[in-house]
Amino acid sequence: MNNQVTRHREKVASVLSGNTFSHQINAAQRAFRHFDNGSRAVVIAAEMQSGKSGIALALSCLQRNSLSDSDLCDRRKLKDTLYLVTMADLALLEQAKSDFAACPNMVVSNFTNFRLTLASEFKHQQPQLIIIDECHYGTHQDGVRYSDVFNYLDSENSACKIAFISATPFSALYAAGADSILKHQYHTQLVFHKTSSDYHGIRSMHKHHQIVKLDPTQRDFCQDSLLRRRFIRQFLEHQGPGWSLVRVQSGAAASVKAILLEQGIAEDQIFIIGQKLAGVEEHEISSIHDFKYAYDGASLFDDKLIAITVAGFRAGINFGSKMKEELINSWDSTISNIAAIVQANIGRACGYHNNIKAIHYTNLDAIGAYSELLDHLESQSEHCDFSALHAQFEHICQRYDVAGFDRGLTIGSSVEHSVKTTIQPDQFIYLTDRYRIVPAKLHEIEPDFSDYKLDNDELEAIRLIRDEYLKDGGPFIKSGRALRGEHQNWIKAQWVNGATYNDFTDSCAKARTLSFIRTIDQDEPLVFNQVVNPGGGESTDSKRLMATIFSVYNLSRQQSAYKRTMDEDDLIELSASLEIDYDDTIIVLFKRGEIQDASDGNKNSNITESRITNQSIFR
Repeated sequence: MNNQVTRHREKVASVLSGNTFSHQINAAQRAFRHFDNGSRAVVIAAEMQSGKSGIALALSCLQRNSLSDSDLCDRRKLKDTLYLVTMADLALLEQAKSDFAACPNMVVSNFTNFRLTLASEFKHQQPQLIIIDECHYGTHQDGVRYSDVFNYLDSENSACKIAFISATPFSALYAAGADSILKHQYHTQLVFHKTSSDYHGIRSMHKHHQIVKLDPTQRDFCQDSLLRRRFIRQFLEHQGPGWSLVRVQSGAAASVKAILLEQGIAEDQIFIIGQKLAGVEEHEISSIHDFKYAYDGASLFDDKLIAITVAGFRAGINFGSKMKEELINSWDSTISNIAAIVQANIGRACGYHNNIKAIHYTNLDAIGAYSELLDHLESQSEHCDFSALHAQFEHICQRYDVAGFDRGLTIGSSVEHSVKTTIQPDQFIYLTDRYRIVPAKLHEIEPDFSDYKLDNDELEAIRLIRDEYLKDGGPFIKSGRALRGEHQNWIKAQWVNGATYNDFTDSCAKARTLSFIRTIDQDEPLVFNQVVNPGGGESTDSKRLMATIFSVYNLSRQQSAYKRTMDEDDLIELSASLEIDYDDTIIVLFKRGEIQDASDGNKNSNITESRITNQSIFR
């Protein structure tokens, strides 16, 4: 027995010493000190590319080492840690399984397969620790994805601990401080991962003047500007191996390639990275692995390459220290929130290297706010006052004039009021029967939807929606989409664009849709009239289906809109929230059910209370 115990503990020590650094172990140890002192939840803030996987591995090792000698030697109790990937991306899931292969006690899964994993992998004991990666994807508005985990922790496994990890955990902190964790009496604590001195992150780049401000009038790489010329000149004049990274809005990759060709950059130096990009032939698209392989070959001949990608590319990508050392510059055309910006180009360049010459053209205000937030998180790490942290975040937001820190996180005061609205055109009040979430598969000629359990109405609705996108040689970006004709008026369609997707209020398309889904999942009645929200002479009585269509091909008519189209980053986020594989167009169908109360008919004199913001999402 003693020999067996020694062998198991030496195995844990070997995994720790061979796969982690002291600063990662330190972060994990601080988290466990909080667990030992009565906390069930810890939020770990780890800067970009600072080694979050190493922290998770250390947590798993510490969990195994915490077992008693008898439990340590019991094979049935080997699996005791569950690592959940938040994004519905199979490549990231496989990457995580590879990263943690040295930890036999850790099971890697995602939210989609949470219950299945519990049943299949934890037959002899329940997990003692759950680790949630990239927790910034789980906000208070996206809590439907966390609800099953919290219900499990509350009602089925009260002894289990939970650790949240992210480089941008601001929304997760608020969810932890209010809606999701503290209300469960988890006594949540914060741990800020203190990196070693050789880490070169965003604050260090800021200090070394490696960041160039792109204001909203300069960020479009397709528009000529002094800064764009400077960026291209830096690439052309660079001697020796190197590479540059340009991140643009969805649909602009082909235009950027044409611009680079006009500037004398050879075609075999330019790579477009992504999946099924608008305006780009499939044979012109490379994967991140293709690009890294090509760079290894080019560097043998002191050649340089340039990569073009679109929003969404950032997630989980690590270029390695060699490529980070040889990065020339990067350009980020996106104008999204802090999390999207710092986890994109500049975030990919962070890590343990000495490149203090690379220049990053990006949103300097967002970078400044993030740097100050990191300073504050570091100072609050051991004794976090979540209320004070919330106030400080709002203060920093106002000073840097940043609209939101994470997707789904509202900063500042949004004017929201409760009003009484009368559903004028409707004769009856209906319940919602069910919902279905379906990728449109616009790039497939004859897609198969048999896995989605659709009835004839739902299949016909999908066909009509696909026809709208594919007519005239589509799909392409367009405003004013509609299902026209009397034979299609049984469907109410909302074509969600960049302006209507997420303005960080409860009335935006994202928040409404997730709220409706959450209500149905919780077996609560959902009034179909509120889902349809009829207007313009329409009536819920004539609608059998409501279709909310999120797509990169929907364009807002508002010329002044902050963001007129959804981008790939938005659809990746939405796919994760809805727990389906990524698609550039996602259809959420709500089917009308029976009349709420057939005895009195629920005539249109009924008034429904609804909370709305001062801005309509239908614009």
